[in-house]
Parts: sequence; structure tokens; C-alpha cells
Amino acid sequence: MSFIKEYRVSLPHFRISDKVLSPRGRKGQYAICYTDEDIITLAFQACEKIKSDIDAILFATTSPVFKDRYHSSYLADLLGLKEGILALDLGATSRAGTDAIVLADRLLKSGSNENILIVAAEVYYPAIGNETRTAFGHGAVAMVLSNNEGIAEITKAKTYSSAMSEEFIYKGEKTQYDSRFARTKGFKNNLAMVLKSEELNCKSINKIYLNSPYAKIGFGQLKKAGFELESQLGTDEVGKILGHTGSAHGLMTLINSIEKNKGTSLLLDYHNGTNLIEVESKGSDQSSFSSKASEITHYQDYLTLRKKGKFTARGYKSVETFSSEMISERDKEMLFRLTGNKCQSCGTIYFMKASRCNACKSDQFLQVQLSKSGTVYSVTSEYYFPNSFAPTNMVVIDLVEGGRVTVQQTDDMYPSESNVIRIGDKVQLVFRKMMENDKKPNYFWKCIKQ
Repeated sequence: MSFIKEYRVSLPHFRISDKVLSPRGRKGQYAICYTDEDIITLAFQACEKIKSDIDAILFATTSPVFKDRYHSSYLADLLGLKEGILALDLGATSRAGTDAIVLADRLLKSGSNENILIVAAEVYYPAIGNETRTAFGHGAVAMVLSNNEGIAEITKAKTYSSAMSEEFIYKGEKTQYDSRFARTKGFKNNLAMVLKSEELNCKSINKIYLNSPYAKIGFGQLKKAGFELESQLGTDEVGKILGHTGSAHGLMTLINSIEKNKGTSLLLDYHNGTNLIEVESKGSDQSSFSSKASEITHYQDYLTLRKKGKFTARGYKSVETFSSEMISERDKEMLFRLTGNKCQSCGTIYFMKASRCNACKSDQFLQVQLSKSGTVYSVTSEYYFPNSFAPTNMVVIDLVEGGRVTVQQTDDMYPSESNVIRIGDKVQLVFRKMMENDKKPNYFWKCIKQ
């Protein structure tokens, strides 16, 4: 028996509609990352408020930022999890998020782990001009599965593989089989096997969700199995506001169901096979998908976000800013986890390490956790710093409870009264990339207006 103990959803600030992406666009919209976001920053943002004592981490994505490096291990280090923790990456298909649930459920039942952190993050862009015909959307989910009672109970977590994949990437190119053959041989046959093998008590299920690009052709099989689609079939509410978020979408669908429905929810997550996830929940007043967002109003702005503006133009070269792995490793408590130093004599708090206190000259300090919010002390706009949306606003912040830090402003593509930062404003720190075109990972903190 396993439970969903807690969860968090991380969404970009920007959305773009079908009508902006194409003159023939419909009513859909998609969550889009800013230039300094990727799957690591989204994943970190989803995880940073997780409270459980984690003993394993599973990271699911089909849009990796690293090769030959575990995203799970990298994220575990950013979060300050125990060294040597079980850390695995999953990512063959878009059902990698629910693959992680199936694996975590089995690890918990084996008794080898107690609190497993599942992270699913996706930042994928379709080919230019093909946006409205391709499922995409950016976002991340962090979910803790545990043996201890939680928000919802996972009553079933099973997987049914299929050799047939209707479309896939081969030698860097998209391969797509004849749909009349492949969708019957793959999706319909696999779904029929799942429904037959499980012998589901359809009347006991409150809502059923079918996460598949071919969902409609499976409705007849669901009816034949005994489901009343008019009352039991759940709609993809997440897709309507975010697009299809790849490996995170199945988990987001589960979360939306947990928040909206009482009783039993069943998710059938299909891609090269089906994952069956059944959960029992009491419903919730929480809404994880109602965050404020800004609309991208021009296709050129989308291209700038997608292509990082001039940095992918002809003649573009990546740059390598000064960085030292030794310094980063030595100071990661300060740089990534925002720990500062408090003078034991007078209580003055510093972000940067100091040999002596400027206020009382004491050389005795204690390490303390700094706040992620504060008040603006000063602002400077810089036009020379490489940025797709100049200027770069450098903001000096006096943090709540002490400490002063200098960071860049972010999510400022469209300056307006709601995001222009002035002296005295309240701001929040968020985890982002420092530069768009650096050759190495260079994550740090930036700020947004509260």
C-alpha cells in the first residue's frame, strides 16, 4: 500500500495561444518557459517546498538538459538531499512520469524506501510552424510517494508494455507508421488488454482519464468495458490551459483529479504501452493550476524565447563565463541553498562570507538560512549584459530577517506596472539560469515582483 503524501506543481509565467501561433489557431494555449528557465529550474521550484524526509528520487523527462549525467543526482544535490541517495532518471516516452509512480510503488511495497520523491519536468518546442499540430507545454511536478498515509491512496499501479509505438524518433528523425494499422495494432490492442486483464469494477470508479493522443478511438472500448462516459469520463482540464506537458502530464492529470473529485480516479496513461494508476482521494479545495500568467502577444516574441533571440542567430557562439567547480562546490550552501552568516556578537547577517563583522569587528559567525523575499534597496538597468530582452535589471535586495544580495530581475519580457521594480518594492527570489548562452550550468537566484 502506498500513498501520495504531498505534491507541488511548477508552471512558467508565460502562456501563448493558438491564435498567436497560427492564423488558423483554435482555442488552445500553452505554458512557455522564459529564456532563463529549463527543466532543472522548473523541477527545483516544484521541489523546494517539499517537507518530507526523502530517501529516493526519480526524475522523469523526455527533454533532458544533460547527457551522460543524472538529472536526479544533480537535483538531489541542489536540494541538499543525503549523499548516495537512490537517484534514477526515466525518460523513454511521455509516460515516464507514471513509470516513476509504478516503480516507486513497488519500491515502497518492497520495504526498501519510505519517502520517494518523483519529479517530472518537460520543456519541449515543436518545429517552427508546426506548433498547433504538435502536443507541447512546459511545466514540472514534484510528488512524494510514501508508506505513510497522505492526501490520496494509490490502490493500483501497473504497467502493460507494447512493442508497437505509433510514432517515435529514429536516427534523429520522426518516424510515423500508417495510422490505420498502427493505432489498432498498438493503442487499441494494448488498451483492450489492460481492460480485460484488470476486470475493473467500473461502477466503483468516479472518474476515468485516458491520457493518449488517440484517446477518442478508445471510447468505444471503455463503453464496452462498462463505463458510462457521459458521467465517468474526465476531461483534460490541464491540457486546456497548459498544453500537453509530456512526462509531467499524467501526474498533473492525477493531481487535478485529486483536487476536483472525491472517490476513485483511474488514469490510463498510454505511449508504447499503458500505465494504469488508480487513486482514492477525498477531494481538496486546493487548485494547483490557477496561477497568474502573462500572455505572449506576438509570434516573434515566442521565437525569441524559443531560440534565445540573437544568441542563436548566424555567427552565434556560446561563451564561457568565469566559473570554478571547486568554488561552486565549496560555496554551494550559500549559492544554491541561500545560507548566510550571522555575527555572534551583534547579530548582523551577511550573504557573502566575511572575515570580520563590519559593524562590531567580531570574527565569530553562525550559519543561518536566509529568506527568499525582501525589499528593494536599489535598481540598475544594464544594456551591455547579454540578454534577449534588454535591459537586464540588477536589483539589490535587503532580505527579510537580514542579509543583502544582488540579483537579476526575471520574467520581465513585457515591462508593465505589475512587474516594474522600484526602490522599496517587495520581491521574491526564484531559481533560474544566470546566462542564456553559457557553456556550463550556471544556476543562481533572480527576483520577481511580489
